[in-house]
Amino acid sequence: MNRSASIDLLRGFIMMLMALDHASGMIARVHFTEMWGVDFNTYPSLAWWFTRFVSHLCAPGFFFLMGMSIYLFGHKRLEAGWSMGKINMYFLKRGGLILLFMFFLELPAWLLGMSFNEVRTEAPALPGLYEGGFLIPTTVLYGLGACMMLGGLFWRQKEILLFLISVLSFGWSGWYISQAAVQVAYHPLQHFLWVPGMSKGAMILYPIIPWLGVTTFGMFWASMLKRKPQQFYRWSLGLGLLFIVAFLGIRLLEWGNFQKSTYDDWISFFTLIKYPPSICFILLTCGINLILLYGFSLLSEQKWMKPVKVFGQTAMFFYIVHLYFYAVVGIAFPNGCAIQWMYVLWIGGLIFLYFICSRFLTFKKQTPLNSFWRMV
Repeated sequence: MNRSASIDLLRGFIMMLMALDHASGMIARVHFTEMWGVDFNTYPSLAWWFTRFVSHLCAPGFFFLMGMSIYLFGHKRLEAGWSMGKINMYFLKRGGLILLFMFFLELPAWLLGMSFNEVRTEAPALPGLYEGGFLIPTTVLYGLGACMMLGGLFWRQKEILLFLISVLSFGWSGWYISQAAVQVAYHPLQHFLWVPGMSKGAMILYPIIPWLGVTTFGMFWASMLKRKPQQFYRWSLGLGLLFIVAFLGIRLLEWGNFQKSTYDDWISFFTLIKYPPSICFILLTCGINLILLYGFSLLSEQKWMKPVKVFGQTAMFFYIVHLYFYAVVGIAFPNGCAIQWMYVLWIGGLIFLYFICSRFLTFKKQTPLNSFWRMV
């Protein structure tokens, strides 16, 4: 079995879920932000809660799979004769390219998507203190690009060190947020590194330190794949189940979610702080992603999974194109639409995106290994 097939399938699957979340915001005009320390909008129905909940698999999945890919790519290129300097430079270039995509391709798409929104809802509060002035807005691509650039420095480290980096990053982030005050004008570097929120100079949802921990965990887990490929997927299933059991125990103790006594029914029990990722959030979402990785290993040879695999192999291209597609469709729905229609338009968009991404993948495979298009 091609060991990268299940990785591509999982990446493609969570790309589809991400598109659902963005279709929700750009077409139905309904979106949620589960931010530390502040109240966030409640879910209007079970269907809307589920729509948001499944999208929570995306960010942890992206960083985890990026870590796995960094580790496997680095070793593959090393075996092919690339020097360490050339490999590290590749990760620096690709991480920098992701940041450029954010500023010049992604942010304009979000601006287009929001420009025709006539639904006037109160914007969720953000930690920090912003009174106007210079501001650098960032998205998930900031976290991914920065973590790829840093991850390029760690991929040859020993497994124990990669594991320790993950534990320390979560521990530091959790401790700091538990001690932090909400209405404080944080230094921009604090936002960029570990405090989601907005102060003069920065608006950050995905700071580096907590998400670097997910990336290095992906590297650590990829080392298990390289070391024990026959047992790897069973281990993924077992670890995923262990993570979910740990989540249930911690959540029942009302700990590990940056908030206390925050649930009185099962929906609020599964409502977790994403910005920054709480321990509860990471355990549940990474646990599910590990189980899905096992499941996709059983489906990797199925032809009907080809569209999902294509999305996984063209992830960055898919990401940029899908934003503009749903932003343009959303122009026809300035006041939003019912959730049923949003799902129909989401699926229609996936069909369109499959044909576009298939053509791009064919082109991409014809380019040299060091081509710019291999990084997209």
